[in-house]
Amino acid sequence: MDSNVAMSLAGRIVAAKACAALLLGMGSFAIALLPLKFTDRWRLSTEYASNRICRKPTATSLLLCFGGGVLLFTALLHLQPDVRHSVRALQAAGQLPDTEHLGDLIFCIGFFAVFGVHEATSKARVVFERRTGAVRPPQKSFHCLYVVVAALSFHETFLGLSAGLQSAATAGGVWGAYAAAAVNKLIVAYCLGQELAWSQVRKPAIVTCSAMFAAVTPVGVAIGMALAQCCSVDAAAETPGVAEVVAQGLAAGSLAFVMFSEVLIRQKRSGLTHVLATAVGFGVMILLQTFTHRQQ
Repeated sequence: MDSNVAMSLAGRIVAAKACAALLLGMGSFAIALLPLKFTDRWRLSTEYASNRICRKPTATSLLLCFGGGVLLFTALLHLQPDVRHSVRALQAAGQLPDTEHLGDLIFCIGFFAVFGVHEATSKARVVFERRTGAVRPPQKSFHCLYVVVAALSFHETFLGLSAGLQSAATAGGVWGAYAAAAVNKLIVAYCLGQELAWSQVRKPAIVTCSAMFAAVTPVGVAIGMALAQCCSVDAAAETPGVAEVVAQGLAAGSLAFVMFSEVLIRQKRSGLTHVLATAVGFGVMILLQTFTHRQQ
C-alpha cells in the first residue's frame, strides 16, 4: 500500500514538472512575441534604417533601456556567479587547474572572442561595400542579438536540466519552485523579444529565435527528468562537467560584450532618464533574485 502511495506521489511530481515546464515554454514564447505588437504600431523610420537612429516613442525607448539593465544583470550577476561556483567545485575535485580567478578568465575569453568576431565581420562588410559599391542594410544588430539568444538559450538549457534533476516532496513544491523561475524567465523573454523586435530582423527570424529561447527550458527539464529516472541521486547531483562550465562561462562573456557594445550604447545620447531606466531594470532583477533565494 505504501509503495502504491509513493508511486502515485512520484507520478504527480513528474506530471507537475512536465506541466510546469510546458507552460513556462509556451508563456515565454508568447511574451517574447508580444513586443511585435508595439513595432507594428510604431514602425521604424527611414532615417533609422539608414543611420541606425530610431524615432521610437519615449516609453518604448525607456523599455529598451530597462531591458538592457535586465540582460546586463543576467550576464554579470546571474550567469557568471554560477560559472564561478562550478569552477571552484571542479577545482576542488581536481578536474580543473587550481588557477586563481579561472572562472572570470573564461568569462573574459568569451568577451574578447565575440569582440574579435564582431570586428572581423564589420571589417569584411566594409571591404565588400568598397569592392562592389553596394550598401547593405545594417546587419550588426542581428548578429549581436543572435549571440544574445544563443547565450541565454544555452544557459536556460542547463537551468532546465537542473530543475528536472531536482527532487521535490510534493507537487505543490514543484509549482512553487517553477513559479519563481518563471518570473525571471518571462521578464528576460520580454526584454529579449523587445530587442529583436526593434532590430530590423525579419519576423520569421524573430519567431525562430523566440521559439528557440522558449523551448530550451522544457527540453532541459525533460532531459533532467530522464536522467533522474535512470541515474542515482548522487550521479544526478554531480557538478556540471568541464565542457559545460567552460561553455557557460564563454556564453556569459559573449552576452556581456553584446550588452555593452550593442544594447546599452544605442541609447547613450538619450540622457539621464534612460540611464535611470537601465538602473531600474538592473535593480528589479536584484530584488527578484533576493526574493527568490529567500523563498528557497
